[in-house]
Amino acid sequence: MADNVKSKSEESVLSSILGVIKNRYFVLGLIFCVFGGIILYLTAALQFSGYQRTISASSEGVSRQYTVMAPRGDIIDANGVVLASSSEVNTIMIANAYMENDDLNAMCLELSYLFDEYNCVSVSELDEYFTVNPFQFLKDEEDIRLWQTDHNLFDLDDYSQGIIVTYSDNYVKTDPQVFYLYLRQLFELDTNYTEDEAYRIIRIRYQIFKDNWSFQTGTPVEIATDVPDELVTILTEQNYHYLGIIATKSYRRTYTPAAQLSSHVVGYVGRISQESLATLSSYGYSNSDLVGQSGVESQMERYLHGSSGISTYNIWTTQGQDGVFFPSDYGTPAQRGATVQLTIDTDLQRVGIEALKTYIEDAMYAEILEQSGYKTANAGAFVVMDVNTGAVLAQGSYPNFDPNDFVLSMYGDEQAEEQLQYYLGLGEYEDITAEDMPLWNRAIMSQYAPGSTFKMCTALAALETGVISPSSTWYSCDSPIDIGGWTFRCLEFSQGGHGPLDLNGAMATSCNIYFMRLGVDTGIDNIDAMGERLGLGEYTGIDLPGEIRGIRASRETKIFLHESEYDRTWFPADTAQSAIGQFDNCFTIMQLCRYTAGIATNRLVTPYVIDNVTAPDGTVLYEGRTQSVDLGISEPNIEAVRFAMRCVVTGTSYWPGTAQDIFSNFPIDVACKTGTAETGYEEIRKEYSNGLFVCYAPAEDPQIAIALVVERGEWGASTAVIARKLLSEYFDVAPTRAELMLDQVPITGDDLDAFIDAVN
Repeated sequence: MADNVKSKSEESVLSSILGVIKNRYFVLGLIFCVFGGIILYLTAALQFSGYQRTISASSEGVSRQYTVMAPRGDIIDANGVVLASSSEVNTIMIANAYMENDDLNAMCLELSYLFDEYNCVSVSELDEYFTVNPFQFLKDEEDIRLWQTDHNLFDLDDYSQGIIVTYSDNYVKTDPQVFYLYLRQLFELDTNYTEDEAYRIIRIRYQIFKDNWSFQTGTPVEIATDVPDELVTILTEQNYHYLGIIATKSYRRTYTPAAQLSSHVVGYVGRISQESLATLSSYGYSNSDLVGQSGVESQMERYLHGSSGISTYNIWTTQGQDGVFFPSDYGTPAQRGATVQLTIDTDLQRVGIEALKTYIEDAMYAEILEQSGYKTANAGAFVVMDVNTGAVLAQGSYPNFDPNDFVLSMYGDEQAEEQLQYYLGLGEYEDITAEDMPLWNRAIMSQYAPGSTFKMCTALAALETGVISPSSTWYSCDSPIDIGGWTFRCLEFSQGGHGPLDLNGAMATSCNIYFMRLGVDTGIDNIDAMGERLGLGEYTGIDLPGEIRGIRASRETKIFLHESEYDRTWFPADTAQSAIGQFDNCFTIMQLCRYTAGIATNRLVTPYVIDNVTAPDGTVLYEGRTQSVDLGISEPNIEAVRFAMRCVVTGTSYWPGTAQDIFSNFPIDVACKTGTAETGYEEIRKEYSNGLFVCYAPAEDPQIAIALVVERGEWGASTAVIARKLLSEYFDVAPTRAELMLDQVPITGDDLDAFIDAVN
């Protein structure tokens, strides 16, 4: 019985086992267990194998990759002429190859001599702070202290008076020779190295030390650029000898000669500041990036910069052929920056800059001959604008600068470094730079009293408020005249004046007494309101950094600018001076050009220099043009002012126009206004007044407006020759015999009329 029960029990168990085996879930589970065991075995084998130890020794914590700089986008002019581009250069980097310190120093010295032999640019930011032969710090003591106490760099302790500092302690070294000895010790340089040899090594070691964390974790450090292909071949073929050396490509900002003509528009690039890096690091920027510092380079930084890429690398290390290998197709390619096209016409720009420069040189020469002792023309600015769209066709400021100098100076170019001293007003250049201000964009960053170029604003205010009518209301120019207790005289006829004048005659002769009396009757509040309406003393919205607002003379402005109650009181004489563009009125040349365009069209445009931005794939990312605003000035009234501006060229039945000699034989009808603006320094500093000129053309179908200033230019009528050259270029007008002679004969001021008569 027992045996029978046992047999049945065994049969039952066997049946159950067979049932489980036949179950498909059991089969799948068994398969997973087998493969799991295999994987576990292989993992364990790798963990304890020699191959794993090789990986750990040669690449633990090392990603073996570096950032690939993106080519900065191009800047081109309205006709596609390249102004700024990115040129490809060979760059040498060094990665961590786990070398002994002595071996690393020996290789650095060998590389230093190679870089000299092949005329490479050895990259070392140490050169910004320190040099030997003679031992010298290149920054002031406060900057040196901050540099040496930087926790991410030397991390030295500042010291108190009475402490004797040596090269071997942890205190700031203010003695450059002591600091040199400290660096020798820091990098464990053998005493057999000479001073020159040691410094060669130190320059390269400093670059590694500065980025030591990145270096230790696998990111290579740039040590040379402008490396010829021949040296790249040597270093690449002998990579087993030059351990850790990587040859790659980088990009350098390059500016064409045309960019210097438009330097204040184009701008320049420089190393990213720590403040900017804190903001831009989240957008992929690193501390080695160059960013726009002014002009379009700064304004369009987010488009021009592009996107950096990632590239892997493979090097020989002390582990030799057993080192880890990374496939070259890992990583991501860099994305080129977008192309920014400007509205600037380089040919027109060249004419404007050369005309302005020639005027200044001629004025200086004339002053030498006259020996009046007055300081004459030294700087200026101009703007040429499409009156219908606001596109800035030319915008110049002189003196100007070469944006290439900012790039070349980073790579040790001595001439570029000297130019930067001038641009920045350092050392011996302090006084001359303070006067020249070559980096200052005078077209949008300087404000000038508009002088008589403001008289159209006064006339429009008077017309719109009904003080005069287009059909004419006469004012008598009586000189001298008393206005609110102040005595004013006619500049042309100080005794007697012009007599009765209408708007056309007053504008043609630029009679101050007429516009003073007209302004007093119109009232400062109405004149101020018209100025605001025409965009004077207001931001134009130009797409360039650094624009200032300017100032309009008004009751509020006078209160704001003065403290005493008496000085805050508005007098009729204040209105009289404001009406002729003096007193507190100060505007930019961009504002004056926009205002002139507004008179030409009865619309107010927003000026712009950036026409469009295009991605590498052709996608348009940005367009600069905006809609203009209707000024709403009565057409008969604005037409009366336009006709009066035309009289500045044609004259009237009784009076010649102040620009008649310049434009009477010009084939294109020009409407314009001259202006001579007092600065208040004429007698104090013995210098001439500023010369200004505004115009638009053709008078009947306006296309462009021009505004310009020559600081200490003496007379606005004289500066009109600059505008004529710009108009001739735009309308393709051949120069006259008089213009050709003017280019060769220095002449300004009152002698201009006699000269024109003589050559005609």
